[in-house]
Amino acid sequence: MYIQRDMDAALIAWKTEWNRKPLLLRGVRQCGKTSAVRHFADQFENYVEINFEENERYQGIFDRDFDVRRILTALELEAGKRILPGKTLLFLDEIQTCPRAITALRYFYEEMPELHVIAAGSLLEILLNGKRRKDKLNFPVGRVRSMFLYPLSFNEFLRGTGNEMLCDYLNQENEMPPSTHERLLEIYKSFLVIGGMPEAVSAFLDTGSILESQKVHRDIVMNFMDDFQKYDSPVPPDVLRRVFDFAAHHVCSQVKSSSAVEGVSAYIFDESIDLLHRAGLIHPVKASSCDIIPLGSTGKETNKKLILFDTGVYLTHCGLDAASLMASQIFDEMNRGNIVEMEVGLELIKSSDFHTESDLYYWYRSGANAEVDYVIQAGENILPIEVKASGKGRMQSLWSYLSSHTLSPFGIRVSLENYGSYDDIRVCPVYAAHKIRDMSI
Repeated sequence: MYIQRDMDAALIAWKTEWNRKPLLLRGVRQCGKTSAVRHFADQFENYVEINFEENERYQGIFDRDFDVRRILTALELEAGKRILPGKTLLFLDEIQTCPRAITALRYFYEEMPELHVIAAGSLLEILLNGKRRKDKLNFPVGRVRSMFLYPLSFNEFLRGTGNEMLCDYLNQENEMPPSTHERLLEIYKSFLVIGGMPEAVSAFLDTGSILESQKVHRDIVMNFMDDFQKYDSPVPPDVLRRVFDFAAHHVCSQVKSSSAVEGVSAYIFDESIDLLHRAGLIHPVKASSCDIIPLGSTGKETNKKLILFDTGVYLTHCGLDAASLMASQIFDEMNRGNIVEMEVGLELIKSSDFHTESDLYYWYRSGANAEVDYVIQAGENILPIEVKASGKGRMQSLWSYLSSHTLSPFGIRVSLENYGSYDDIRVCPVYAAHKIRDMSI
């Protein structure tokens, strides 16, 4: 069963763009890139999928030259299907195993722009950012459009679990009836435990068992660990595993690179974080003074927090008690292991523009014990976001931030509460974090 993705509409819009470029789907492995393309293929008369990993003969087609017509003829003969510009969707999957095919995207754009071409692959970010020393990639800058895909958002999870009407209501209204609010909180707790990896969600839908989803989580982590052998970087695989484990057990905590992992230097630690980030496994949250736009212009590279790519995988990998979370009624129990704070950050990433790789920032005041969990740019404004439980007395950091940052007209408090406000602080329920970027003054 295909779970509808927010990206589906963006793919349909790309199909009819007058200046359409080949599309490069980027994102962590197993997040649903291939499924999204196969679903999108229903919009075409015919579909040709080329998997460079499953059939190495496809790679040889790109070794000779970049003559587009020769390449298409050879692909037709090997795949046994016609490739007709304007009628065919050509999907180049696992393209990271054939760097010359990435370069060839330029020639598809220049010589046959009427052909719809999509490429995707796991570990693609490592290759695109030059972290594999043996690969020499001539990337077709300006001739390819990137689109970023992540694990399912809560929005997508609602639709995938048969709660389409509830999803529509959530996205149309800014006030939830008490019964609807409680129902959304219960589904949200399930989402935290199951996570957004499509295979894990499908396992739960097929069996009704969270334990089956956790089996998928373990398989996913093992596959990622095996992937570390493929990075071919100055960082040994065992160090990457240690850094990944450190990040998993210290999510949302400020990290000091020089003392994070025993025996690992600050340089190697930061290099490992960069590799894991490029693979989509970790998202750094960078410190910033957050007083000017863009936020990154005052970022502090030495100060960061880390979040993992999926709450379900995180809970299973760290051995946290999913049953107690499902039974929790108060914030502190639900946020065990900072899982809610982490999921808010993930929702901010997933709700950003599909064509932009989203960065996250936070604010803190050294020596004053003041920290705001996330800060984002929304139009011309800067919005501080705290993930808290309840009560005005728990928002000193947010008040402190607002008093000293003129580009922030209000703050946002994400909690188990329903929609509401405290003077210049607006309350957003945890299940509506994906709507924060659209909040207006």
